[in-house]
Amino acid sequence: MATSLFESATTNRSLILAGGGVRLAYHAGVLKALEESAISFRHVDGTSGGIFNTAMLAAGLDPEEICARWRQLNVMNFVSLTPAENYLRLTRMTAMGDADGIRKQVFPTLGIDVAKIRQNRRFRATFNVCNFSHKTVENIADTQINEDFLIAGMSLPIFMPALQINSDWYTDAVWIKDANLMDAVRGGAEEIWLVYCIGNSREYLDGSFVQYVHMIEMSAAGGLLAEFDWITQINEQIRQGNSPYGQTKPIRLQVIKPTFPLPLDPDLFLKHIDVRALINMGYADTKAYLEHVPAAGVPCDYKAAQMQEPGISMQFMGQFKGETFWEGARVPVKLYALFDLREPVEGSFQVGMFCSLALGLAGSEVSTYKHSVSLLATNGERQLLLTGNFCNDGQIHTIRATFPLSSALDFRLGLDLKRMILQLDENERSTLVQSTRSRLKSSWNSHLYVTAGWQRRWAMKNKLLRLFYNSTNVAEV
Repeated sequence: MATSLFESATTNRSLILAGGGVRLAYHAGVLKALEESAISFRHVDGTSGGIFNTAMLAAGLDPEEICARWRQLNVMNFVSLTPAENYLRLTRMTAMGDADGIRKQVFPTLGIDVAKIRQNRRFRATFNVCNFSHKTVENIADTQINEDFLIAGMSLPIFMPALQINSDWYTDAVWIKDANLMDAVRGGAEEIWLVYCIGNSREYLDGSFVQYVHMIEMSAAGGLLAEFDWITQINEQIRQGNSPYGQTKPIRLQVIKPTFPLPLDPDLFLKHIDVRALINMGYADTKAYLEHVPAAGVPCDYKAAQMQEPGISMQFMGQFKGETFWEGARVPVKLYALFDLREPVEGSFQVGMFCSLALGLAGSEVSTYKHSVSLLATNGERQLLLTGNFCNDGQIHTIRATFPLSSALDFRLGLDLKRMILQLDENERSTLVQSTRSRLKSSWNSHLYVTAGWQRRWAMKNKLLRLFYNSTNVAEV
């Protein structure tokens, strides 16, 4: 059962899990990092994709189990087709898919149990749904929730049909608001922790699907800024001694977000990224934020949720297996890595990594954080060096991983990144290997994030790989 996330919450603190689709396995890593920091909450609110993790917490799962269940999930179970005749009437199609996969496969795998949610008394859980019939957002308490409301709350128009509940139609609330901060304020929250994963960068991109996503981004950001304005006005009232909801000090806002916009759901379905990598990203980003939490919070303005410009980037994954020295013995180990390459900024090529380790026969998996990444040339051999930390059984440990590099051509042919050298704490170093199948998948599923034709994409991908295999002027992502 979850412990420190909800025990001894002396501060009336709310956790707001905003939407972002299936990619919100990212939230699982955030929850794990928050639990390790002993930050506790009295209230959790979920909108759109944020409903998944809110429901898992309310059903009694702790962050470690939430991470484990996301890793076990087959993301293709989110894809559920409607009867064939629906696709023959394009102008009157109900939606591109239905909710059967989520009801029958995703919810059971993630441990989302409505009966357990309704019995939750450890904290106040709320879920936001758009009442399309009234064009309003309904904030539904855990004691009143049912499966249809959960499904409706994540049913994006075009992709999933609206649901009729009683006499009204319900759908995803993201088009009105993607983060319901004001419900937390009305509940007396003194501090609000917002986890915001909807893309929020400056550039407007081409492509019908991307522009559909841009519409979501505009709606979500517009709703969020309206919430910020209301909180700013309420804080001014509090300073003047007129507190409408009982707070004695101005409400503080903390925001956890990715450095760059997350890959979109199709990238997850096409295996350009996986849920494990998203968990590791959420964990590392939260650990970084927790090192420098502003005591007074962040200003309630557009910069609070804004992300860095993604530029041209390329990501690929790797999986290495073997044995290593740990706690006085040789134990099985797997290292899962996401390599993140980005175009040079101010002359420096950017390289980032997000990793996790599965240690021992039980295979319990821990994410790494506080990474330092560098590209080295030693005795004519080029290497990628990763150093960082991980937390196991409440103790902080160090990781040092060295990846010998060959050439861009070898990477494309699945011949590179065959092995790596792993050292945990001051234990002996050990060699892990990556299978041929894993290397070929890594090359095949490597993905360039840019809107361009295939020829330009090929050229840009080659450029990033050449920099990866030749550059020495490197900045960490």
